[in-house]
Order: sequence, then structure tokens, then C-alpha cells
Amino acid sequence: MRIEFTYSRSRQYFRAQLRAGAWRSVRSTLLLSGVLAVGGVVAALGGSSSRVTAVGIVAATLAVLMALRARHRFVDAVTVPAAWRAPRTWVITEDALESSTELTRQQWTWPAVRRVEERPEAYLFWPDGPAMFDLPREPLTAAQEADLRAHLVGCGLL
Repeated sequence: MRIEFTYSRSRQYFRAQLRAGAWRSVRSTLLLSGVLAVGGVVAALGGSSSRVTAVGIVAATLAVLMALRARHRFVDAVTVPAAWRAPRTWVITEDALESSTELTRQQWTWPAVRRVEERPEAYLFWPDGPAMFDLPREPLTAAQEADLRAHLVGCGLL
């Protein structure tokens, strides 16, 4: 088996890969922001004194600022440098996975791969550590995808 192709990954491709982690990083802030917003609006509109109304307005304002900050963190988390979207060449053989650009090269042998995650847009290959090797599915032909899946099944990874 030898599969080789060159492909430029899009912003949407990376957004799909990073969305779940970005959401987890802002979820608690958004939840707290929602609670503050509701409490602030209730206190501001139904405050029994000017002090309660002022606290409500401050809480609602803080909630909006927290939500805006969470949105900014989410966008930062799913945005990648332009270099990541440069054309990249993938080579998959019986021995290894390889990914390279004009500036970088990464190669993993199959024994280094511990787990494979199939996503609609990519195969994600994981070793024991936090690093990950992604292989976009869009440029694969049906025959190439069938060959790759057969190899992964043969290696016990799928």
C-alpha cells in the first residue's frame, strides 16, 4: 500500500478538529456568565433599593464582559497560524505515516500509533502521549480510503 497526496487544510478543517476542546475551555465561564446575567437583570429590574439595582447592573455588565471574553478565547482556540494551512504532502505506507511541508517533516511508524479516531473530516492517529497526527479524508479517493481502512483493521487499530 502506498497512498500519497498533497492538500491544504482549510480554516474550517481546523475549526472542526479544535471545536470540542475550545468549547470545554469556555463552558464554565459561559455558564457563570449566564447565571450572573439572569441574577443581574432580576436584581436590576426588581431591586428593592438603589443599591440592589446598582449591584444588578454591575452583575449584568460583568456577565456580558465574561461572555465576550469567552467568545474571544473560543475564537483564539480554533484559529491556527497560516503556516498550518500551507500545502502539505502525506505519504502512507505499510511501514509509516509521513506528513511534510517545505519546512517540516513528521513521520510515525505504525507501532507508535496506539489509537485511531475516525471523524467525518479526518483520521486522527494518537500515540501514548498528547501529540496527534491528522490525515484529512477529503482528498482520499474511495479506493485509497478502502486500502487505508483495511490496513488499520489489519493493524488492530479500527
